Order: sequence, then structure tokens, then C-alpha cells
Amino acid sequence: MDTERKLRILSKLSAFELDGEPNLEGCVYMASTPRGKVPILKVMQTTYCDKNCVYCAFRRDRDLTPRLYIPPEDLAQAFIKLYKAGKVKGLFLSSGIFGHPELTMEKMIDTAKILREKYEYKGYIHLKIMPGVSSQTVEEALKVADRVSLNLETSKEERLKRIAKGKSILNDMLPKIEHIDKLIRGMKGKSQITQMMVGVEEEKDEEIIKAVYYLNRRFRISRVYFSPFFPVKGTPLENRQPENPSRAYRLYQVDFLIREYGFAYEDFKKVLVDHNLPLELDPKEAWARANPHLFPVELNTAEYDLLIRVPGIGKETAKEIIRRRKEKRLSSPQDLRGIRNLRKLLNYTTLNGKYYGQPSFLKM
Repeated sequence: MDTERKLRILSKLSAFELDGEPNLEGCVYMASTPRGKVPILKVMQTTYCDKNCVYCAFRRDRDLTPRLYIPPEDLAQAFIKLYKAGKVKGLFLSSGIFGHPELTMEKMIDTAKILREKYEYKGYIHLKIMPGVSSQTVEEALKVADRVSLNLETSKEERLKRIAKGKSILNDMLPKIEHIDKLIRGMKGKSQITQMMVGVEEEKDEEIIKAVYYLNRRFRISRVYFSPFFPVKGTPLENRQPENPSRAYRLYQVDFLIREYGFAYEDFKKVLVDHNLPLELDPKEAWARANPHLFPVELNTAEYDLLIRVPGIGKETAKEIIRRRKEKRLSSPQDLRGIRNLRKLLNYTTLNGKYYGQPSFLKM
């Protein structure tokens, strides 16, 4: 099998897209990076894997997965060809774990080194860190990657042991995340992210939010990604119902509110229904409705930290409101012309003591 066909299949499989003929153009996606949104080639070094995670398309005992490996030199050469053609501006390299994790990670780092040294590629590289590798290997990965990720997969140690035997949050993953955190604080342009699956067990949003709050408070995590569970044919969970993607979306919003807006785990406890987030409301609005004693907020006097907690008001909008009220007292919606989400924010605010929102919101 030639290198280009291998790359197509390995890239397609990296998104678990197993149906149909792989098309390389479809394996490029727009990704948010520290350098902005760029077209990324997401690909695997190999689909061989010794692990037997119950949810994974690449688990050892799954016979339906095509098993392929592409050597570092071949992968680097194929990527550079795409890069020079203007098709991609970055690489996200993952892999199955075949043999010792150190060996797999070494091949991934070699691919990145070839790009950096032989081809003098200075663009974006994201390397997935393999569970079980040494701290020294993590350091080598950070020398060539802009971003690294070590996926926690779930929110509790006991859950991980049930779904991914041989992996450990407490003994391996968290110590590695802490080590990465210490390293990137002294390295310009470096970042780390992690990922959790949603719905792979019976976990509730409350325990996920608690874990996300801990990660954001303790480490410099650029983002927590959430992957809604979907059943993969040929795995022990193939007959389980897929998770509603809206649940993952609400958790993304919670992560953003914790990371960027100062929300805490305790802030969300009042909005949970049976320990889960309501899917019909975004978490910020749900929090506001659960705290009617704080609303409506007077836009002429509210401090910045309170303004950014108002539904419809983001950081830039809060700054703009403060700028305008320094020029003149805000007395009507006309004074907020050009402000985004005006209709929503008026439901939770007053202007010079007068309420311009929907009357029903005052009774919430």
C-alpha cells in the first residue's frame, strides 16, 4: 500500500470515520490553535494497539479495524507535500499504543523532528501524549510540539479502570499533566489540552464539572474537550445508546465559563437537575435564573465581574458598556445601540432603574 493511501486511511480512522472510501480532503479540518483557526491534518501514526479500551475503535480485540503503520519519514514527507500545496497549515498526530508506549511516542516525536529539522517546518504541531511514557519523553515532545494533549477519558479513577484497563488518572495522567504544566510555564507558545468522554458510563455532569473545575484551577489547561459517546461496532459497548451531543456542548460552555469568566463548581450546583445540566438552557442563563436575588443588574453601576455573569454580556460587551457609561448615564436601550445580544441582556438588567426586558423574566 502506498504512503498516500495509508495517510488517507490513517487520517480518516483518526476520527473513527470508518464508512466509505477515505478522501484526504475530508481529513482536513479547521482547528482552534494558539495561532488562531488553521486547517489541520489529523492523522494516526498507527492503528495497531495493545490496549483494550471497551469503547475504542482501535482496541486490541476489534477485528474490524484496519491495522496500518506509517513510518516517521513517510508521514513527514506526505504532510509536507500537503503543506506546500496549501492544503494544510498544521498537524495533529495521534496513535494507537503498539508495544511499549515509549516506542510509539518515539515514532511520533521522530515524525515531528523530521518536519522541524529536515523540512524546516515552523508551523503548528499537536502531539498526543501516550499514557505511560516517561517525563523525559514528555519533555522531548514539548521541544517539537506547539501543543500536547493527554486524554483523561473520564472523571474518576474507578471509572477509567473499568473502561480502560491499564490506564490510571491518579498514578500516571495527572502527574504528567502537572509536569507538562510546570514545563510550559517557562516555554513561550506552548499549551496543553485534555479530553473526557461523556456518557461512556453512568457518570453525571456534576462529577465532570467538579473535575473540570479542579483541572482549570490547578493547571494551565487551554481547553477541556468533551467527546459524546457513540457505539462502535465490534466493541463491548456496541449496543449502548449514543450520548446526546447537546450534553457535551453544555459541558463545553461550562468549561468556558470556569476558565474565562470565573465561575466555580459551586455556582452550577443550583442549576443541576438530577445532577445533570439542563439541555434547554445555556449554563450561564440557567445560573442567572437560579439566582433571582442577583437580578436585574443595574448597568450603570455593576462592576465588571458582575457584568460578565449577565446572560448576553461577554467580556468585550462588558468593557463597551463601562466605556459608554463613563461618557453618559445609560437611560434607555437607545444608549446600547450596536451592542450584541441586546434583547437577551435586557431581560436581566435595568437602565437607570428602569426595566426594559420581558415582564415574565421578573417573575422567574
